[in-house]
Amino acid sequence: MNYNHLLYFSVLAETEHYTTAAARLNISQPALSSAIRNLEEALGGAKLFEKVGRNIRLTEEGRYYREKVDAALQELQEASMTLRD
Repeated sequence: MNYNHLLYFSVLAETEHYTTAAARLNISQPALSSAIRNLEEALGGAKLFEKVGRNIRLTEEGRYYREKVDAALQELQEASMTLRD
């Protein structure tokens, strides 16, 4: 698990669409899928998303994790801005 995996997860959780998230992140859809798979494996096999037709949505575990990840990313962004200033 690394910073990019957390960022990718956050954007995918927001869009709930792999193609849209990949475009926003400027990466390929297969690269995004692979990163999310790696993240789920690093979390002990947690299922963060479930398929709903052609789309996806967060699972209960995914909603919990999104809350924590978004807070952590916000903290990192604030720390980076403080150090730059």
